[in-house]
Amino acid sequence: MINFPSFADHSLIWIFGIVLPFLSGLQSEKLRGTIQFDASSRKKLYLGNSFMLAISGSSVLVLWLVKGRKFSELGFTKSIEITPMVWGIISLFVIAYLLDLFITLKELNKSNGTKEKDWFEKSSFLPEKINELPAYILLCICAGVFEEIIYRGFMVTYFLPNQHGTNFPIIAIVAPSILFSLAHYYQGWTSVLKIFIFASLLSGIFIVSKSIYPTMVLHFLIDLTSGLIIMKKNKRQTQ
Repeated sequence: MINFPSFADHSLIWIFGIVLPFLSGLQSEKLRGTIQFDASSRKKLYLGNSFMLAISGSSVLVLWLVKGRKFSELGFTKSIEITPMVWGIISLFVIAYLLDLFITLKELNKSNGTKEKDWFEKSSFLPEKINELPAYILLCICAGVFEEIIYRGFMVTYFLPNQHGTNFPIIAIVAPSILFSLAHYYQGWTSVLKIFIFASLLSGIFIVSKSIYPTMVLHFLIDLTSGLIIMKKNKRQTQ
């Protein structure tokens, strides 16, 4: 690849991997429990975050253009290598997600109400009404597209040269997953661990398939599905 990694690439790793997640986490922790979300504030949140994700992901694309690099290096390929291994990792990802969702909902149903109330408050930024869905879906699309460009297309590619031809690029899988999961530290360490596992599987899918499209689709579907399920759960809580 042409002039990779450059000083600009190193800078983006620091910005997207450490600085912005740390500042975002501090802000989220500071505002936690102080904001009362309603339909209007949620829509503003979705649109604002969508815009920030678009700007962040686009900065990687602009860097690629300026450096004259091939976008296929980011995973924008004309074809996808859907091998048995790719299907296997995708299946493992889906199973892990469904299992986590099942356990979470089961624990909430068995709780004495305190845990469910706490969970409801933490998820109050998620949509509650149908008319909020367009803005939320836009956020899911932006997260699926631009976060994958940053954390899979860019970061996994950034760490791949350090593998020295090894068959199992552990650094390229683990390093971006650590950065991505730690960006959600304000959600608690249990969530960080779960996100690390899911991010590692997405990195594996990206590396094996040599395409960013499968991870974009999975990321979008997971965010959308989680939002819809929690929306239904929150609606029951408020009734």
